[in-house]
Amino acid sequence: MLALHWKIVVFICALVVFGAYTSAKRALPRYRSDASFQVGSKKYGATRLDEPQVNELDIKTDPVLSEALFLKTQSLALAVTDSLSLQLRLVDERLGRGSVLDNVQVQLAAPTDTFQLVLKGPAGYEVRDLRGRVLDAGGYATPVRDAAHGFAFTVKPSETPRTVRFAIVSRLAAANDVRAGMGFDVQPGTTVVGAWYEGADPTLTPDILNQALEILRWNGVARLRETSAQREDFLKSSLAEAGGQYRQALAALQQYKETQHTTDLSAEEQALLNSLQMFDREKQQRREDLALMQGILGTGSDGNITLETLNRLAAMPDIEKNTAIAFQMQNLLKLYDDRRSLTAGTLGLREDNPSVQALDQRIQQAGRALRQAAQATEVGMQADIAALDARIADLRSQLASYPGKETRIGQLELDASLYNDTYRYLLTQLQAAQISSATIAPYVDVVETATVASRIGIGTRQKVTIGLLIGLFLGVVSAFFLEYLDQTIKSSADVERALDIPVLGLIPVDPHGVHEGRRNGRHKGAIPLISRAAPDDPTSEAYRALRTNVTFVSAEQRSLKVICVTSPGPGEGKSTTAANLAITLAQQGAHTLLVDADLRRPQVHRAFNLVQEPGLTDILVGTATLREAVRPNVVAGLDVLPGGALPPNPSELLGSEAMHRLVAELRTQFDYIIFDTPPALAVTDATVLGATADAVILVLRAGETEETAAQRTVALFRRVQARLAGTVLNAVEKQRDRYYRYYDYGRSAGRQGPIGSLRDKLGI
Repeated sequence: MLALHWKIVVFICALVVFGAYTSAKRALPRYRSDASFQVGSKKYGATRLDEPQVNELDIKTDPVLSEALFLKTQSLALAVTDSLSLQLRLVDERLGRGSVLDNVQVQLAAPTDTFQLVLKGPAGYEVRDLRGRVLDAGGYATPVRDAAHGFAFTVKPSETPRTVRFAIVSRLAAANDVRAGMGFDVQPGTTVVGAWYEGADPTLTPDILNQALEILRWNGVARLRETSAQREDFLKSSLAEAGGQYRQALAALQQYKETQHTTDLSAEEQALLNSLQMFDREKQQRREDLALMQGILGTGSDGNITLETLNRLAAMPDIEKNTAIAFQMQNLLKLYDDRRSLTAGTLGLREDNPSVQALDQRIQQAGRALRQAAQATEVGMQADIAALDARIADLRSQLASYPGKETRIGQLELDASLYNDTYRYLLTQLQAAQISSATIAPYVDVVETATVASRIGIGTRQKVTIGLLIGLFLGVVSAFFLEYLDQTIKSSADVERALDIPVLGLIPVDPHGVHEGRRNGRHKGAIPLISRAAPDDPTSEAYRALRTNVTFVSAEQRSLKVICVTSPGPGEGKSTTAANLAITLAQQGAHTLLVDADLRRPQVHRAFNLVQEPGLTDILVGTATLREAVRPNVVAGLDVLPGGALPPNPSELLGSEAMHRLVAELRTQFDYIIFDTPPALAVTDATVLGATADAVILVLRAGETEETAAQRTVALFRRVQARLAGTVLNAVEKQRDRYYRYYDYGRSAGRQGPIGSLRDKLGI
């Protein structure tokens, strides 16, 4: 089957291979560079002196993934584009920019346009626009500077003259390319991140990746320094305000003492004042704690409590002494830890996963519980403040009984003391912030810089190989599909399966090309008499095998003298089979008569170079006798009865009483009478004559006669109770039916070896 459809297989295979080769040649090669970096804690390089040592890595906030995601941001891509001037690119991306240009600089607002760089060999270069105007020219030592178009670069020397086109694209377009090629992979259970960049320029790919890592490394530092600077500015302004208030309080105290000429109070008054100061400080501290807690959690807010809020809450003084809040904080931290474990890394669950959503609900519940505990604490603080206010009011009422000067001094000293404490606290915080700012350092370390760009994907050879395999597969599938669609009879097995009648002969394809005149299933030339012209030909041997089978059928059953040869349709070889069967019977010594009973398109007289009249129709109408119409010894032992004049009613003539008398007379004079009849499905002539014949031989053409047509023909003859002796399968190909090869045994005996076998398979 594959040998029959080898042209389809070869065509499809060649088509797919050509497509694969063309695609490989047109495909733009891609290159990849790899690197890795490690993310540390932000606190290691910026530690506040009074801040609790809480590391975000310890509470599982996954800062590694957060930092790695910055590689895919638009801001980083724009920064890389600006630093490497990626707005300038070569139109032919197969050429690396670094192999042609160096020291490229492009202004951020440079207009988009396309230019030509004409390399004139050792003579230097010219830069032109698309209109051919020269924008700059010079030797390779002279850099290109075009202020009007906003670019500058150095041209690398080239010994070969050529023209290279380059373009200025927008920052956003260049940044999008950088962003699309950037990727990362967080190593599970570590703080190491593998980063890569894929691009079309092998010279720029490592530079882009290294620049991206450098920007990532210092981006965190810039953010920390910005936060630290904002804190310092706030502390400085607060410190200046507290210092002014403290100095004003000291001045007021000094002025009052000077005017009242006093410097000290009695021990009792001093103790009272000390108590008042103590309660006042305690009240102030409670107010600060209450304000801090409300500022952290938000009064009346129902929003989620984030990890930053937890960190700020943990930094509150004596917060660990509040067991209710401490318990809720630990519970919330554990829930955040569980959520990070579920979603961290490339194998983590997605945000819409039911487990993640359920954990988010638990986090919200824990946050509400923490907020409720905090609200209860706020209520307690407010009660304490109210109690302290009452106590302070009581103490001051006692002081009111003392002389006014003592009370005034005590109040001024208290104010001065409070302002002093505030000033010292802010000064301590400012110093800590300055130390923290001075110690800020990168917390992202590059473990391995970008490797040399290597080509990714498959090359032309691999694509062609894959295309060859796919083409072979598709070709074989197409061959099987064509074979499946072909519903014609192709081999003796098909005949026996579809018709359930024996095959008397297999006639091979004519190797001499005598059938080349066939068109639309009909012979335009004469009937080939191969049995007479080429007795040693394998086709002649096939007709002799047909003769033998017909003889055996005659011997096993009743004698077959009158044989009707027909076919389902025209052009299937019935006339050729009838003529050559008659010749082989005559060659065996049997007195044989070949009758051309195709009274619509007679062909037998042309095959034997005889005149058409008189013939069968002349005998039937009585215008000629049998002796006058029969041509004796056309071939030794073979007489031929042509068709005669074309009648208007062939079916009536063949079924007439005159035809029955003629057949009876012929039986007495000949050993075999072979009738060449018209196609059975086209007209009824064959069925009329087949009903009176001893047997009918049905000729089928391999690869053309459809199974349904053959089955209908068999049904027609069985309906008139005609005896079907068997079929003759005409135009059989060696590849179709392996039994035919025996006929070609003698001719192909000299074709030994692989070349001969290949030629036999191809039919050449």
